[in-house]
Amino acid sequence: MLKISWNRCRRIVQVSMILIFLLPLMGIYQVIGTLSSSRILGLTLTDPFAFLEILLASKAVTITFLMSALLIVGIYLFLGKVFCSWICPIGFLIEGVDALKKKWKWLTRIQLKKAVTHEQKQYYWALPFFLVLSLVVGIPIFQTLSPLGILYRTFLFGLGLEAFLILMIILLELAGYRRGWCRTLCPIGVFYALGSRWSPIKVRCDTDKCVQCFKCVKACNYTAESLKSTITSTSEFCVSSLCTRCGRCIDSCSSGALQFSLQPVADLLSEEGGEKISRRSVLQGAGMIALAGLAYKPSQALAAAAPRVFRPPGAVRDEEFLAKCLRCGKCIEVCPDKTLLSAHLDQGLNLGTPYFIPRRVPCSLCMECPDVCPSGALVPLGMREVKIGIAEIDKNRCYAYQDDVCRSCYNSCPLIDEAIKMEGFQYPVVDPEICTGCGICEYVCVMEYPAIQIKRMM
Repeated sequence: MLKISWNRCRRIVQVSMILIFLLPLMGIYQVIGTLSSSRILGLTLTDPFAFLEILLASKAVTITFLMSALLIVGIYLFLGKVFCSWICPIGFLIEGVDALKKKWKWLTRIQLKKAVTHEQKQYYWALPFFLVLSLVVGIPIFQTLSPLGILYRTFLFGLGLEAFLILMIILLELAGYRRGWCRTLCPIGVFYALGSRWSPIKVRCDTDKCVQCFKCVKACNYTAESLKSTITSTSEFCVSSLCTRCGRCIDSCSSGALQFSLQPVADLLSEEGGEKISRRSVLQGAGMIALAGLAYKPSQALAAAAPRVFRPPGAVRDEEFLAKCLRCGKCIEVCPDKTLLSAHLDQGLNLGTPYFIPRRVPCSLCMECPDVCPSGALVPLGMREVKIGIAEIDKNRCYAYQDDVCRSCYNSCPLIDEAIKMEGFQYPVVDPEICTGCGICEYVCVMEYPAIQIKRMM
C-alpha cells in the first residue's frame, strides 16, 4: 500500500496557496486579496483575528463582514491549527530557513542562542496586546504591520521598506530563536491555538504498533512533549492545542502507529487536554494589556499624523478609514486602470492602505473598488455622490486665463458642463458642489506643473 507523505502534500498546498494569491499578476482575478481578507470565486473570506481588530478599532461591524469571518472560524474549529503549517507563507519561509541550516552547516555558527529543537512553548501575550492596542488607538495595528500582509503586498504591489520586517524574522531564526516569530510574536497562531483543542482531527497512536523509537518526537517542531506523553501512556490521541497537523510525526513513523483520525465527540467534550496557560503567561498578558493602554492616543490625532492622501471613491473619513481598512489590497487589484497604489512605510500609518496620485493616474470612477471591501472602509456610491476632493484652478498658470485656447480639463471631465463649465466659452470654472475630485482634469492638464489640481477636502 502506497504511504501518503503528508509533508509532500503540505508543501504542495503551501506553494499552491502562495501562487493562488499571485494570480492577479497574470490577469486572473478569480482570487483577489491576501490572507487578511480575500474574495475567492465571488465568496468573501476574512481572517477572524483581522475581523476582531477591525471591530475593536472601528467599533462597528456589518453582518456581511461578520459572516465572512465566521466561515473561517468554522473551518479551523474543525481542522485545528492547520493554518500555521499548511497555509501561512511565513511558516513556509521559516521552514525554508531550517532546510538551509541543515544543508549549509556554517549557518549554525552565527547563532546567538542555542536552539532548543523540541521545545514546546507558546507565548500568549501577543493576542491581548494587539487587540487592546487596536481598541485604544483606533487602528488595526497587527494588520498594518503583519508580515503576512507585507509579504503578499510586496509580491503584488512592489517592494517597500516594510519588507525589512520579513528579513528580521529570517534573522531571528538564523540567530537560534527557533520559531521565534511563531511562538512569541504572532497573535494569529495564538488565536487558532485557543480553538484547536475542539478540533476532532487529532494524531492517533496505535499502541499495539508503536515501538517507542521516538522518531516522531524528534521530527515534531511544536508539540514534542505532548506527543511523547501520548506514546508512553495509555492516551490514544495527542490533544495538544499547539499541534499544527503538519504530519511530520506520521511520516517519520516506520511502524505505522501514528495516523490522523477523528476523535469521538464524547471524548472531545470530556477531555482535559491542551496546554494550561501558566500564571506567568497571565501576568505577561496583563502587563501587555497595560502597556497597550499606556499607548492610548485618540484615533483622530493618529489620523491627522498620517500623510494626507487621495483615497479611492467611497472612502469614509480619514480616522474611520484607517480603523476599518483591512490592508488586504482587493480594491487595488480590481482597479481596471491601475490607479490605486498600496502605501509603503514612508506613508506612516497609511502603510498597506490604498491611495492614488491624480497626476500619475486619475480615478475613472468605475466604482468597482467599494464592491470588494467587506469592512465598510469603502462604501458603494453613485458617481455623483463621490467626494474625493475638489479641483482648483490657478488662473495665473491656466492657458485659458492667459487669453489662449485650451479646453483639456473641460473636455475630459466625466461630468462635463456640470463639474467644470466654460464661462463665456473661454474660461473653465469648477463647481465645488458637483466636482468629485477624480483627478482627470489634473491628469490631462497640458502644463508641466498642472494649472488645475485636486485639493483634499478637510
